[in-house]
Amino acid sequence: MNKPLNFIFIGRSGSGKGTQAELLKKYLEKKFGAGSVLYVYTGDKLRKIVGQKDSLTSRLVDKKVMKAGAKAPDFLAVWAWGGRLVEEIDEKKHLIVDGSPRTIMEARIIDEAFLFYGRKKVFPVLVDISREEAARRMKKRGRPDDTAERIENRLVYYERHVRPAVNYYKKESRNKLIQIDGNPLDPELIHQNILKAVGLKVN
Repeated sequence: MNKPLNFIFIGRSGSGKGTQAELLKKYLEKKFGAGSVLYVYTGDKLRKIVGQKDSLTSRLVDKKVMKAGAKAPDFLAVWAWGGRLVEEIDEKKHLIVDGSPRTIMEARIIDEAFLFYGRKKVFPVLVDISREEAARRMKKRGRPDDTAERIENRLVYYERHVRPAVNYYKKESRNKLIQIDGNPLDPELIHQNILKAVGLKVN
């Protein structure tokens, strides 16, 4: 079997990166078999902390991250996806990381993890939409936590924290950024463009 593929999905809230990560997971599992993909979503782990037990950490995550629409601190994000890798990764599984890294520090740590595990085929994928389009989509989807204040907080932390991580993949990382236009309102078209960009599909 060829070396496992590794994907990192980055983008503004509302960019559709989660949808694209899910579509890619289905594609890889169809191609390589059920159970061939380790899918890691940091947000799920943080929501489980809030929902499953009452502790200082769960209360602070709920208040400072979830209800505020703010960025999770780096140590929690690294714990969330790092724990999954420690417990579940093996030599054969393809890997999809959805929504991380969100800071340049986290980007460097995830690169270190890939180096440790000998992962060479790493594709950081930016699903790129404008700030205005991100705001429009978040308002339109109508989630309970998509208040005007939280939407603004998400837009601000992208510029402040995630953009430096994007620039890191453009200029410093050995794993070079793949930038995909996320503006078309056609998830399948974007999915096909991602497959072409990473060499999984020709034409």
